Amino acid sequence: MDPLSEVIRQSRPRSITVGATDVGGDVAIQFPAHEGAFLYCVESGTCWLQVQGDAEGIHMHAGDCFMLPSGRPFVMASDLALPPVDAAAVFDGRPNGSVAAYNGGGRCMMFAAHFEFDGGFSRFLFSELDTVVRVKEPEARATLREAIDQMIDELQRGRPGCEVVVDHLAHIALVKILRFHLAEVAHARPGWLYALADSRMGAAISAMHDAPSQRWTVASLAGVSAMSRTAFATRFKTTVGHAPMDYLTKLRMLIAAKRLAEPRARVSVVARELGYESESSFSAAFKRAMGLSPRRYTESAGRHAQTTEGQMSV
Repeated sequence: MDPLSEVIRQSRPRSITVGATDVGGDVAIQFPAHEGAFLYCVESGTCWLQVQGDAEGIHMHAGDCFMLPSGRPFVMASDLALPPVDAAAVFDGRPNGSVAAYNGGGRCMMFAAHFEFDGGFSRFLFSELDTVVRVKEPEARATLREAIDQMIDELQRGRPGCEVVVDHLAHIALVKILRFHLAEVAHARPGWLYALADSRMGAAISAMHDAPSQRWTVASLAGVSAMSRTAFATRFKTTVGHAPMDYLTKLRMLIAAKRLAEPRARVSVVARELGYESESSFSAAFKRAMGLSPRRYTESAGRHAQTTEGQMSV
């Protein structure tokens, strides 16, 4: 499986909320910090978007689609100078999949989806992206808009299997957005996601994702990429932002965290599955990455797995 598909699969959404709102009048709506990612499609009219920390707002028009993966608070408004109302006052209590009007509608019609994820793989996926990922490719826009529309339809009808269909559509939307985003910004910045556009670095990353337990070395990964050891190590660090072995360790620890959160997980088994010769060496690597031992992580996984995995820097 290619790395992007694998990471999205591991970042399985645990919560998917979709709907559409037709907003009328002059209004600004403040959204709090959030987990996961928001996806928006402007169906008609215009609105302003400003993410906390960004100096300027973005004026969105009909047909625009964008993703907000950073988790930062943001404001959507007819005029950013207006005092904002809390998003809870507008959206709380609305059933999932609803289509509703606010202030009578007529100014801006927008379709939206909010995906929340389990575990650290979602941070691995989104941490390198801009605060606003604009979807410019017409095919990607159409796919995203259609996917949200179909999710709304499935939730409103409530037919057997609707949850599986919604989950499938969510994955399609994410893949389309990221695929076309990569095509637009490839080689423009470091990061594993952008490095996939480099065929040689992509080959090394794919090899690690396909067989994370293998005893990889810089030399063996260089062989996969058909490069000399030195040239490979330099290029990997430049394009990915991490040394090859550091990247492999981070990948292994994300997999380990997911495995350890499963019922009846055993540290010794997870260590062996990921290629560690001893439980002690695995435990030391896990503690460095996660901030606590595997056994303590396993004990607290039922209550705190989401929070603890998110502490890992990727």
